[in-house]
Amino acid sequence: MVSPILTRLSTRNESLIDYINERVLIPGEIKEAVNAVSKVEALSRNHLLLKEDMVAHRVYFINKGSARTFYYHDGKDVTSWIYREGQLITSWSSFYARIPSYENVELTEDTSVCSISYDDLQLLYAQYSKMQAFGRIMVEEQMVFLDYFYKGFMFMAAKEKYDLLLSIFPDVTQRVNLGHIASFLGISQETLSRIRKKK
Repeated sequence: MVSPILTRLSTRNESLIDYINERVLIPGEIKEAVNAVSKVEALSRNHLLLKEDMVAHRVYFINKGSARTFYYHDGKDVTSWIYREGQLITSWSSFYARIPSYENVELTEDTSVCSISYDDLQLLYAQYSKMQAFGRIMVEEQMVFLDYFYKGFMFMAAKEKYDLLLSIFPDVTQRVNLGHIASFLGISQETLSRIRKKK
């Protein structure tokens, strides 16, 4: 069974303002304040938004494109999750705890992102109660997602993981390196090819 929090991950192309407004209705004043501190960038495939051992100072909303988080284990590049447009991405533990990240954040195709710095987000929380509410909901969604991920996803078979990924990111195999997908599933590219042929 797919968690409701996973099915809520947007498959629409929306803006950061839409993303916030979908969770907490915000007036024009707050929309203007968010836009004033947001940074929009068009970046190339393989660009690193964050490197391990650096503190995550920004949270990114993917307007268009895709990205992944990954870390190194025994010298091997391991993909921990793959993201698409309509989703937020950062190293959450680093962003909130202000500690160095253990993972990297890399774009997997040419991507447009809209980001807000930690300091500006805190100012928005301080100025607007509706942004505080959004921040709470955002953290709750991440906590539910992580709880589901570590208590469910990690014990799924590779095919179940692949099916779950497709339910969130249907065209992932056309847009993301198959090696990264196989790494995410914890299998070889050959095994991934066999799974894809059976679908």
